[in-house]
Amino acid sequence: MKIGLVLSGGGARGLAHLGVLKALQEQHIAIHHISGCSAGAIAGVLFAAGYSPEHIFEIIVSSETLKVFRPAFNLGLLSMKKAQEVYAKYLPHNAFEHLKIPLVVNAVDIEKGESVYFSQGELWKPILASCSIPGLFEPVQFDNRLLVDGGVLNNMPVEPLQSTCDFIIGSHCNPISTASNLKSLQAVLQQSLYLAIHQNAQSRIKHCHLVIEPSALSQYDPQSVRKAREIFTIGYEYASKLDIRSYLSEKV
Repeated sequence: MKIGLVLSGGGARGLAHLGVLKALQEQHIAIHHISGCSAGAIAGVLFAAGYSPEHIFEIIVSSETLKVFRPAFNLGLLSMKKAQEVYAKYLPHNAFEHLKIPLVVNAVDIEKGESVYFSQGELWKPILASCSIPGLFEPVQFDNRLLVDGGVLNNMPVEPLQSTCDFIIGSHCNPISTASNLKSLQAVLQQSLYLAIHQNAQSRIKHCHLVIEPSALSQYDPQSVRKAREIFTIGYEYASKLDIRSYLSEKV
């Protein structure tokens, strides 16, 4: 049975994916294909490259690389040069074909208004594009396209796995939260974006055979990098309580 894993976007909440991945490894669940968006694209590419969930966590929260990963895990300035230096260190091959697990990441062609999926060829720029939140970061020019964050149209890219996987696990780290402190225009705009992204994921979630969505993540702001370990633990503990093999046996 081929098992696919979809990793949603969700800012700092995406660190919960790493806890989920750790729980999957402990239950000896082999992942054959990964599809990721934004924060999920970063977690997905490093896991597909062979790094352990704990190692990925250390890579992301280290002072050396945190600013580089801010397009997905926090709000800040994007430095393409610095980002490529980090990817050169941890993903030196710069090619989808060199990953140990097949990976698909999505971005949005902002000019044509369509989702674009990448699974072969150059690796770094599609990952950066998948995380480039409109209005906060410059679009990424790649493959004759102007690309922005994949979550704008599809924050749960399950479609690439439907024809290749028998069982699809969805790790959705962006449960809806009720905002009570919208006192600035920026806060209103951010909440509007989160609501739209959450909504576009709902129809895709239905195509997953198992959805891992810790409701406790709604208490964390997508910018809460300082609570990284808490977020990681929430994902790990939630997934650890699931008897995932029983879900697989039901599918068989």
